Amino acid sequence: MACSTKEPRMTVAGECTPAWEGEKIYLEAGRDFKDSCTIKNGKFKFDLSNLKEPGEAVVSRFNKKEQRRESTLLYLDYCDTYMKLSDAIYTTYNTNFIKGEVTGNPTNTAVWEVNDVFLGEHERTEAWIAVMDSILIDRLVTVAQGHDRASVYALCKYGVYMTYYDRLIPAAKDCLENLPLNLTTWKPAMELKQIYDQYATVAIGAIAPDFTLNTPEGNPVSLHEFVKGKKLVLINFWASWHDPYWDLVKEIYDKYHNKGLDILAVSLDNDKEAWKKAIRDNNLSWTHVSDLKHWDSIVKELYHFSGIPTLYLVDGEGKIVARNLRENNLEREIAQHLK
Repeated sequence: MACSTKEPRMTVAGECTPAWEGEKIYLEAGRDFKDSCTIKNGKFKFDLSNLKEPGEAVVSRFNKKEQRRESTLLYLDYCDTYMKLSDAIYTTYNTNFIKGEVTGNPTNTAVWEVNDVFLGEHERTEAWIAVMDSILIDRLVTVAQGHDRASVYALCKYGVYMTYYDRLIPAAKDCLENLPLNLTTWKPAMELKQIYDQYATVAIGAIAPDFTLNTPEGNPVSLHEFVKGKKLVLINFWASWHDPYWDLVKEIYDKYHNKGLDILAVSLDNDKEAWKKAIRDNNLSWTHVSDLKHWDSIVKELYHFSGIPTLYLVDGEGKIVARNLRENNLEREIAQHLK
């Protein structure tokens, strides 16, 4: 889907509404490249001669009448990109996006198929919000199969979703393994490799990263030692100040403990007394550990989560068999793995 495998010149030109005549229009790509040009006869053309390689770019103008910045995202490739920018604007996530059309750049078109889910002009109804993530993941998996610049752009931009959606990790792996040789040293491709390597450590089938933390009594517990000889262990990253699943987890523990389930609860508390009180008051009778470092805990870095509760299932060898479990699938997953 890339514009060219021979990497010819890279150009960006276009046209816009007559109302912008004489204004400056800007293109910024990364931290190191910025160009501007003056709109003449409704036309503009950027000078990309000093741009080392393609990247995500922001094309923008300053609307003096409304006193606001207006912009659009453009995904550069080695091709002649032509933009038709209108004076129509839509606002999403506090950004004023310029409506327009881009031709001559199939890479940009492919990435915007993904971007449109979050950054497109949609009414944010409850129904739309409920399906946004699934649509986004479907489109990411599809574009990843192109093994091209568009694949890399999209997977990099939404790489954080590898934390929550298991389908993206193998999609990124396949993309990286099948990239053309000339793209493997491209900066965004190397960034994608770093993102993939980070999230692959907590993918289903990976050995859960080990850690050793203390119980409330000060006794060290190693995850890998804890799981040895057990059928199934639920790792529950939680805190005394937030865990809506307490009652559910207690029910599941009582129901499945004799069938081989154990729980290791890892707290993100920083107040030892509050942590101990929550355990005691809620009758949480399984094993508890913490380094009492709140969001600076080592486990947050190891498991790459941004919210709690975060739930993992691991087997007796420490292999991750399920992750990112929620109220609607926690018991089902546990029952399935204890068959």
